[in-house]
Amino acid sequence: MNRKKMLPLLVVAAVILLLAVTLALLTVTGDGEASQGTALCPFTAEQVDRLSYQGSNTDVALLKGSEDNWMLESDPALPLEQNTVQSLVESFVSLTAQRSLREEELAEIPARSEAPLMVFSLTGGEETWTLTVDQSNDVADIYYVYDGQGNAYTVAQSDLNGLCKAPRDLYAPQTLTQQSLEDVAELQVGDLHFVQSGGNWTLADDPGYSLDQSAVKKMVNTLCGLQTEWTITAPEQDAAYGLDAPDVTAVLTFTDGSALTVRFGSLAAEDDALCYLASSGDANVVYEVSADHRNAFAVTKESLYNAEATAETAQQEGDVVAQYPVGGREDYADSIE
Repeated sequence: MNRKKMLPLLVVAAVILLLAVTLALLTVTGDGEASQGTALCPFTAEQVDRLSYQGSNTDVALLKGSEDNWMLESDPALPLEQNTVQSLVESFVSLTAQRSLREEELAEIPARSEAPLMVFSLTGGEETWTLTVDQSNDVADIYYVYDGQGNAYTVAQSDLNGLCKAPRDLYAPQTLTQQSLEDVAELQVGDLHFVQSGGNWTLADDPGYSLDQSAVKKMVNTLCGLQTEWTITAPEQDAAYGLDAPDVTAVLTFTDGSALTVRFGSLAAEDDALCYLASSGDANVVYEVSADHRNAFAVTKESLYNAEATAETAQQEGDVVAQYPVGGREDYADSIE
């Protein structure tokens, strides 16, 4: 082949070789660390028995109990979603650094701050591992991070953002009962007393009243299916939550003879989308629940009147009379005896 024609091919080959070498250099750090990063935590998730973190206006410490259940150190009785906490622990122990910074590189980054963005601490047995997230480099999408020995690293912001979860993010919603609509025999809401028979609800003192079945079922299902948003494990007196004069008091009586009393109080102090609730299922705590749940109980006897069902019944009766117009319905009834 002509040498002049070979020259461009040789140039291309040289460029490809240079790119390959450059790629190889980029995928390995100066001291031979692979591109998948440097593992930062010396523990496995199973070895961790305490986790604490400060940052994003959050200061949380979590402890592993004797039965491997996680609890909040400041409030051990608060129910936590165990899978969520375990996933958080695994996120910490799997942290990796993009690079370990050499001493000469430290002069090129901002000086270490006295007010770090985040501090993480994991304990396994007698050993504690601490990681300090100092400052961010938003251009490179990294944080400058230091371990307990003062070694400096760069860590992707996406790996650290969201790790400082507030206790509410770890909370396990509670239900008031394991019973369902089919297990409820009676419902008392204020002065209204409802009785269920064969799936049909009636007023105890007025069984013939045309009752809105869906509205009654909604109240029952609200109590049976309600999930709490928070648990106050050491509540003050009822008056602090409006539970001394509740907006709604409802009592479910179940087919097995047991009963559940629920009181809806005032709106929560820090979030008016929530309201306080007390349950006879656990009289030692106060819950915060969605304030929308109270709306299901904003009923009166008059509001529960099912005019549509009454009109439908009247229509059915009218059809019978129209079909047998001579004596009306009574004559028809006599004719089939």
